[in-house]
Amino acid sequence: MKTKRLQLMIMATLFLGVNIGGVSIAHGATLQNKGTVVTKKPTPKSTVSNTTVSKVNTTKKSSFRPLATKPVAKPVTITKTVSKSTATKSATTGKATMAIKPAASGTSKPTAKPAVTGDKSVAKKATEKTTTKKVVKTTDENSIQANTAVITRNKVGSVVTPATERKENMPNVRVLLGSRSSDAIVTSTANMVVLNSGNGQVSTISANRSTPIGVRGGKIAVNGKAIDSVVTLKPANSDAPFLFEGKGYRGGLTLRANNGTMMIINSVPLEDYLYGVVPQEVVPSWPAAALEAQAVAARTYALHTMEQNKGKFYDVSNSTDHQVYSGVSGESQATTNAVNKTKGIVMLYDQRPINALFHSDGGGYTEDSVNVWGSDVPYLKGVKDFSTGTSTSNWTVTTSRQALESKLNAASKGVGKLKSIQLTPLGKPGQQTYDRGVSGRIKSATFIGTSGKTTVDGDALRSILGLKSTLFDFYVNHNPAKGTGKAYHSFTGKNDTVYIKGHGWGHGLGMSQWGAAEMAKRANPGDTNYYQTILRHYYSGITLKKMY
Repeated sequence: MKTKRLQLMIMATLFLGVNIGGVSIAHGATLQNKGTVVTKKPTPKSTVSNTTVSKVNTTKKSSFRPLATKPVAKPVTITKTVSKSTATKSATTGKATMAIKPAASGTSKPTAKPAVTGDKSVAKKATEKTTTKKVVKTTDENSIQANTAVITRNKVGSVVTPATERKENMPNVRVLLGSRSSDAIVTSTANMVVLNSGNGQVSTISANRSTPIGVRGGKIAVNGKAIDSVVTLKPANSDAPFLFEGKGYRGGLTLRANNGTMMIINSVPLEDYLYGVVPQEVVPSWPAAALEAQAVAARTYALHTMEQNKGKFYDVSNSTDHQVYSGVSGESQATTNAVNKTKGIVMLYDQRPINALFHSDGGGYTEDSVNVWGSDVPYLKGVKDFSTGTSTSNWTVTTSRQALESKLNAASKGVGKLKSIQLTPLGKPGQQTYDRGVSGRIKSATFIGTSGKTTVDGDALRSILGLKSTLFDFYVNHNPAKGTGKAYHSFTGKNDTVYIKGHGWGHGLGMSQWGAAEMAKRANPGDTNYYQTILRHYYSGITLKKMY
């Protein structure tokens, strides 16, 4: 019995030992098959710990949206756990899970000056699927960069424009510098590419090399070689100016053969064009607000004219026919600052750039467009002008009856020996008559003589007499400087002296430049946007909008 018991006990002990070991081995195999081995608990640090989590499938499609106000963090491959309480072990599966917090600044709207600009690869990367082959570390900083949509808010017009498109939206203006049949010399501070009419590169002009250009048999010739009817010279460096006949310009040069002559057209970014325009239209020492108002007016006028001349070879000329433009050589730091400050700001009426006319001096009051050119433009209305310029606001011309008759005859308006002028005497502004506008500018005047009478409109009369404006009156044999100011329109037939007293300089439509300068002097200290007050005074009912 004792022997049998001993054998049974030995067998039972062996049996239990085998089963206990089997359970241990089986449990170990189960853990290995699950593939999760947690070697230590996460420690409370802000960086990624050394805890290993293998075969965790994190592959998923990103929920990133470029303009989301709360961007989701960029998906990353996770083969390490984030320490802190965000990494936990599942009680049922033994897998480690991790919650990714969105970037702290992702809840706020993008600012006007984002830290990251123009990175188109961000959106592309955010939509790609990730893999689990490598260890990838991530931080809040690169998560913000990867998920922040880069936009720039337009504060004037409340228009959202991608930062990468702002420069692209700036148009080029085509400025006619002139036409000539003789050759000219072009020199650039950088290499210039020579393009044909199909925009194909033909050759290159080396930097600082004087190169002759001209017309040969209906084609533009560069260095004596005829190329095409239209040739463009473009600096390889867009910021490098070039010289045409010794005068500096920005942008590029388009040469067009036209009936034996060569049209020279400077294609230049609009803001660069304004650098060469504004200092020619104002006095650079004027207050900043006046310069800024002129910059906006010049920009708006150029855009309006460009719309009108889309189908033509050029948009504007470089003379008073449009706006005086002198290129780089005419630039001034004060006016360049004014252009830069108002960059892209345009005056609109009915959502279109206005015909932003301006003139030197309003002479106390500007005029309604209908009284000058016959068309009623709603934003070109007569308003008070603040100009006090002595030589431009008030002027007097002295002539004789005989000289007046001679000028009328030369213009085919002669009426023999002058007897009288039929014209309403110039009174206070704001009192329109049949022959004077709201400012007092002459709409028409009738000259009566021994051989009849003739009526001349105001603009024609100004041209015939060579006067500064149509805001004037006649004082026959009475010097207005010594008298009561009463006009005298009757001639004696003898040696009549004719005094013509006038006010202002220019057509009187839109902004008075000297008036704007005087207004700018009255600006309150610290009012950095007073130029807008000036523009809204001279252009009725307009809105200001930043276009690029």
